[in-house]
Amino acid sequence: MKVSSIALLASFVTSAEALSFRDLVAKVTRRDASAAAAPQPDADAAVVVDGAADQNERDLASNCWGTTTPAAAWHPVYSAGWSQGYCRFTVDCNSPSFSTELACCKGAYSGQVSGYCVSQLPNPPTISPTPSGGLSVYYPDYDRAWPEGICINTRPMPSGRPTYSTMLACCKGAYGGQMSGKCLSQLPSPPTTAPTTSSFEADFWYPDYDTAWSMAGCKNTLPLPYNNIGDRPNYRTQLACCKAAYGGQMSGVCISQLPNPPTMSPTDASGADFWYPDYETTWSDAGCKNERPPPFNPGDRPVYSTRIQCCKSAYGGQMSGKCLSELPNPPTVAPTPSGGLSVFYPDYSKAWPEGVCVNTRPMPSGRPTYGTKESCCNGAYGGQTSQKCLCDAVGVCHSCVCGTQAERDAQGCALTCS
Repeated sequence: MKVSSIALLASFVTSAEALSFRDLVAKVTRRDASAAAAPQPDADAAVVVDGAADQNERDLASNCWGTTTPAAAWHPVYSAGWSQGYCRFTVDCNSPSFSTELACCKGAYSGQVSGYCVSQLPNPPTISPTPSGGLSVYYPDYDRAWPEGICINTRPMPSGRPTYSTMLACCKGAYGGQMSGKCLSQLPSPPTTAPTTSSFEADFWYPDYDTAWSMAGCKNTLPLPYNNIGDRPNYRTQLACCKAAYGGQMSGVCISQLPNPPTMSPTDASGADFWYPDYETTWSDAGCKNERPPPFNPGDRPVYSTRIQCCKSAYGGQMSGKCLSELPNPPTVAPTPSGGLSVFYPDYSKAWPEGVCVNTRPMPSGRPTYGTKESCCNGAYGGQTSQKCLCDAVGVCHSCVCGTQAERDAQGCALTCS
């Protein structure tokens, strides 16, 4: 090295770095002197020697400053590429060092698919395979369509797949709700239950939306006819499902499918213990029924404890008397002297001031009825200024506006009007 070059380098070195710098200069100077004193080889030998010198120089260059040479250790050979990479025992300042070859393979080539580094060990470790020769974990096979999907432990496992400790856990986690049941069928011992059909059974019940509501019931068969378990309501028992999903079902199909369908204490001809109006028949020809199943949902129609009560409430004023005529012992009506009904109703054919109560047959539909004529006037014509109705019901003795004083005197009314 020329003195001028050394002087130039020295101008950039601080006093604190002088010792290291002198060591470097001495090293380089010794190398140059040795090279000059050595005999000159031929051209081909020179290429080989220079190549070895360059490799040694690379091994000791970079951070290997000072007179202390790093101890030999295991270093990764990055020049071999990742898949063929391995570790060698050498002095190298440009790569991490490890105390053992195994530690070097684990630290520098962890995840090497080829396993080349580990295979170079004197005694390469062996992996204990699962009985089928696969991994010790299972993962979903995304290469299949979802209905045909299964869980496998085949090597190598593709990147990014979720893993499960057992095949059953994988099927539940990755293929829960799979209608085909393909994944579960691959288990060494598929779960068996006491099926109602040829399928497996779930531990819950769900409504059968694939059948018309009036003819449907609740099921627990597998596979489920829907993708996700939350897509339909589910119930712990079949009875709870029928009550919630098919309450008021007229056909009673859901309840009839129970192992022990509930029995009801019927009245009359195996009917219900209540009566309801027959809205499916014309009002004038209708009556009250207690047939099962009722043609309505609970609360959609009024119900009564007795048939006569139903007739009075739902068919009061029915001119045909159809409802009452269907009673086991139809009541007889005692006519009034004029041949009228035993009840009175307001005569809406007259104007309000002239309105009175009558019991003429037939009574128009929808009229309120009263036991006496006077009670009808009080109920239907209360506040009538003319008092026409009460004058007609009670007579001239009711008020001064009823008739003349001569008529009141003739009737012996205790009422004197000026």
